[in-house]
Amino acid sequence: MILSLSIVLVTAQGISINYINLWAEGSQFTNNEAPRVIGIQDDSEDGTEISPPGIGKESEGTNQSLSDLPGVSSQGGSVGNNQTGNGLTGDALSSETGSASNETGSGVPGESESSQTTNQTVDTQQTQTSNQDVNVQTNQTSNQDVNVQTNVDVEMKQRLDLKISEEEGEAPISIEEQNRIESQDKIIVTEHTVITGPDCRTGDVLAGASNAEDLRVLLECQDATGTVMHTKNMDDGDYKFFLKLDPQFEFLVNDKNREETEGFLVVEIVPPDKNTQGVYLPQDGDRVHVWGAWVTDKPKGWHEIHPTWKVVNQ
Repeated sequence: MILSLSIVLVTAQGISINYINLWAEGSQFTNNEAPRVIGIQDDSEDGTEISPPGIGKESEGTNQSLSDLPGVSSQGGSVGNNQTGNGLTGDALSSETGSASNETGSGVPGESESSQTTNQTVDTQQTQTSNQDVNVQTNQTSNQDVNVQTNVDVEMKQRLDLKISEEEGEAPISIEEQNRIESQDKIIVTEHTVITGPDCRTGDVLAGASNAEDLRVLLECQDATGTVMHTKNMDDGDYKFFLKLDPQFEFLVNDKNREETEGFLVVEIVPPDKNTQGVYLPQDGDRVHVWGAWVTDKPKGWHEIHPTWKVVNQ
């Protein structure tokens, strides 16, 4: 009995040892084959897997699992890894995303448009402000010019009114100055010719003038054009005004006109001619064409057209 049990135990122990050896050899085979299979995959030119069906599926499954992880690539360039590269995950995806970010950053549509809009708004506001400043300055300048001109006109009219009134008691210019002006008049007469025609008067050209003895005739008929500056009905019945001459008639005034009457020609319409046909009694600012006798008022020294027998409003 004992011998039989011993034999059974020895036999069982031998079987166990053999089983362990076989299991060890199988494990070694599996471990040795895996590198070889993987090596074959690496050495394959077209990337075709050469492995036992079980190992191939396991490898493919591993690669696909790894492909799901960004930035991880499987050994041997498996299908899963290719999908990861084509899908631009991991580093590739980050690189592509970086490129997209750079493009987006370089375009900056929102910020650029906002900046342009802001600049345009600022430019528009500045332009509007500048235009308003210019308009204000122009208006101020215009108002100042108008005020200055108004003040000048008022002052000038006051001076002209004093001169046109010929206040009683005003002393005549000196005999020496009268003689000097007469000498100048003789020269002027030689430089100009009396005009003729239906607008001129024959006979005594000074008829109707209340101060005929004070008038020295330069030309018996002379015309002139210009702008009426100041008018007044005189106490002796004359209608008197100052005429701002057009350039071609400026020779009709002398230095005394420039000193005493602002350079204007003195024009007088005597009472007999005031209500006759062809005589217009002008107002300030009118443009007129006049005909009459060109004379010197000896006590005053200035030149006049007096009497004036024709006045046409232009």
